[in-house]
Order: sequence, then structure tokens, then C-alpha cells
Amino acid sequence: MMPIDLQTPSGVTLALLPEILVCAGAMLVLMVNAWKHHTGADSRLAGKVALASLIPAAAALAWLWAGGAEPEGRPFMVALDGFRFASLALILIATAATILLSFGYLEREGLIAPEYYSLLLFAASGMMFMAGAEDLMVLFLGLEVMSVSVYVLAGFNRGSIFSAEAALKYFLVGAFASAFLLYGIALLWGATGQTGLSGIGERLAGGELPLMGKLGLGLLLIGMGFKVAAVPFHMWAPDVYDGSPTPIAGFMATGVKAAGFLALVRILYVAVPDAASTWQPVVAALAVASMVVGNLVALSQRSLKRMLAYSSIAHAGYLLTALWPGTRLGAGAVVIYLAAYVLTTVAAFGILGVLGKGGERDVTLDSVAGLSKRHPWLAFALTVCMLSLLGFPGTFGFVGKWAILSGVVGARHILLAVILVVTSLISAGYYLPVIMAAYMRDAGAEDPLGGRRFDRAGVVTVAVAITVILVLGVLPGSVLNSAIEIAGTLVRTGGSSLVGIGR
Repeated sequence: MMPIDLQTPSGVTLALLPEILVCAGAMLVLMVNAWKHHTGADSRLAGKVALASLIPAAAALAWLWAGGAEPEGRPFMVALDGFRFASLALILIATAATILLSFGYLEREGLIAPEYYSLLLFAASGMMFMAGAEDLMVLFLGLEVMSVSVYVLAGFNRGSIFSAEAALKYFLVGAFASAFLLYGIALLWGATGQTGLSGIGERLAGGELPLMGKLGLGLLLIGMGFKVAAVPFHMWAPDVYDGSPTPIAGFMATGVKAAGFLALVRILYVAVPDAASTWQPVVAALAVASMVVGNLVALSQRSLKRMLAYSSIAHAGYLLTALWPGTRLGAGAVVIYLAAYVLTTVAAFGILGVLGKGGERDVTLDSVAGLSKRHPWLAFALTVCMLSLLGFPGTFGFVGKWAILSGVVGARHILLAVILVVTSLISAGYYLPVIMAAYMRDAGAEDPLGGRRFDRAGVVTVAVAITVILVLGVLPGSVLNSAIEIAGTLVRTGGSSLVGIGR
């Protein structure tokens, strides 16, 4: 174990080292932007600097994690536990993949502006603070840093009215959600006199959550519901994903959603675990609504990008289902499913980015017809992504859904598990047609890619993601055990194995 004294400046610096290094990388990219002019080569240089800046942040994270860093004395405003370290790892992976996929995409679309990469790093730093927050004020600050950066990234294609619409809608809805969240924090502070999650949990331990606390928790859940695009707070997501540059849509569907859910786990499991009877019915209702609405509306979508947007709403429902038990298995299932979802969605949006142009709003099933005949490896990668999102056996997505079902069934909520299975079967109605179009329909006279090609960075990113999805889909045991150990640093109750396969 490596105790860190969080009452000293040096201890605080060590605890926040990964976030500090990502922020420093963002500022370094700004310096590179000021030094160089806006050309294609200089934009790629800024991207390389941004990618390189993630290496020391990842090394610092690995050092803290491997060294068993833990707080010395009273809790600090940022957590020091395995759950936070796993959360930061997921965010760094999503950020690195987005940067790699952006190299070729920005050049193909003519979006040459190196500040794109500094905004990505600032957004990542906000996500990291948000996912590791032990205090509601740090959570709010991290959320705002993330949101402001993503507002700009959503409207980065200044020549597209759809991108401008996406940025405006995301800004307006985001400001609305932030107001709910801030009022919720204020009411929780009024009810407990604390903003620290551990302090709130200690104050409420074994007692009834007062009315002001219930109102605060409700407003907080509404604010977080907007951020993770859960029904009925989801209406912004399809239009924002549709209008944003495709790598940014993937970044929102992975990094933003992961940060939101990881923060929500810590809030519910640390601050208000004894009020589970209050928040579990709300979480279950949001989960059912998101799974049903997301999957049913996705069936009617012609655009693959909008289909993936509604699919992300359904996956928010699956993650809310994992969150419901309030147990160690539930927290572990959230980590596993987020890992599977991040890898799969990054690869899916990366493939989508090369299938169309002008934001990929026009990519339909016709666009992938006969893809296997001209680009077999791309068709195979797309197939793996669709099957993993569906939860097909042999993919990491199946392992994630198995983990969720284990947690929910272990908590004796059979109805929620049945709804998850049924809605997953419904999703086959829009995932499988993509595979059928790629393999069973005749190719048109023109190349589906229209002369566009993946650059080397994009090929490596998608190939690595697909390999991990397949390997962990076949050999998941070590990952399941690790997830349970990670969840054990946050919550100690609720089982130690995911229905045998994690033993």
C-alpha cells in the first residue's frame, strides 16, 4: 500500500497527477497551436502531441494503481481507490481512440483546426475529475469543464448547419441539466451540511433521508439523467450525435456517458446507500423507459448514425439496470459493461466515419450493401461491433450483459432482468440488418467508401478494439474477477462472483 497524505500540497499533487498531466498536455497543445499555423500537417502535429501527452498521464495512473495508493487521514475531495483508477483508465482509452480516429477524419472532411485536440484533452480532464469526485463540488466543476469543451466540439464543423444545431441544442440542454444538478447539490448540502460523498453517507447512515435530501437527490438524478441521455431526458441525443463530427459523436457516446455513469455509481453507492429504497424505484423506471424507447425507436431509423444514437439510449438503460442493485456485483457490472461498450462504440463510430462524408448523416443500409465483397476486413469489423452491441455470445458485449443480469438476478429483481433480455432481442431488429446488408446484398457499381480510406492510425485503433472485443468475449474470467475487486474498493456488500464465470 502507498498511503498519500492529502492534507499536504505534495500529497494532493500526487493524488491528482493523472488529471494534472492531461491538463498540462492540453495547454502544451495550445502552445503548439500558437507556434504553428493552421495547416493539415500542423493539425496532425497537434494531434500527435495530444496523444503523446496521454502517455505520462497513463503512466502516473498505473503508478498510483499498482502502488495501491490510498488516502491517509480524512477523505479528500477526489477519491483514491481502485474504482477511480479503473474509471480514469476507461476515459483515457476513449480519449486516445478518439484522437487516433480523428487524424484521418479531420483531413477527409477538411476540418483543419488544431485546437480540436486541446478541447478533447480539456474534456477528458473534466471527465476524469467527474468520475473520481469524492465531493459534489468537484463533480460539478468536472462536469462543466467537460461540457463546455464538448459544446464546442459538437459544433466544430462550422460549415454545417447541422453541426451548429447540435452545438446549440447540447448547450441549451446542458445548461438546463446543470441547473438541476446544482440545485440538487444545494439541497443535499442543506439536508446534511456536507458536500463530500463520504460525509453525506456518514450523516445519513442508518437514518431516514429527510424531505430536503429526497428533493436534492431527485434533482441530482434528473441532472445526471440528461447527461447520460436516459429517457425521458434523451431528446437532445439523436440530433446532437447526428450533427456532430463522427469521432465526437463517438466520444460523447463513450467518454461522456462513462463519466456520467461512473459518477452516478459513486454518488448512489457512497453518499446515499442507505436510501436505496428511495432511489431504486426511480433508477428502475428510468432503466425500463430507456431500454424500451431506445430500442423501439432505433428500429425505425434509416440513418446508421441516428440508429447508433438511439442505441446509446438503450445502452443507458442497460447501465441503469446494472446500477440498480446497489451492491458490489452491480458496481462491477457497470465497470465491465462500460469497458465493453466503450471499445465497441469507438470502433463502430470509427467505421462509420469512413463510410460517408459531410457528417455521415446520409449513411444507410444501402451504403454498406456488398461491403464484404470490396472491403472484407471492414465488413468483419462492422459485424463484430453490431454483434457485441447486440450482446451476442463470443463477444465482450455478451459478457457485459451477463454481468448485468448476474447482479440484477442476485438482487432478486427478476422483472428487470426479463425486460433487459426482451429489449436486447428487439435490438436484433436493427443490428442484424446491417450485417445482412454487408454480406447478403449485392454491391453497387460504386465503391461504398467512395475513394475514402482509413489512415494507419484508424486501422490500428479499430483492429485493436475488435481484437480485444473477441478475446475478452471468449476469455472473460480475469476481467470479471478484476471488476469485482475494483468494485470492492467502493462497496463491500453484495457478492463476490458473477454467476460462476468470474470465480
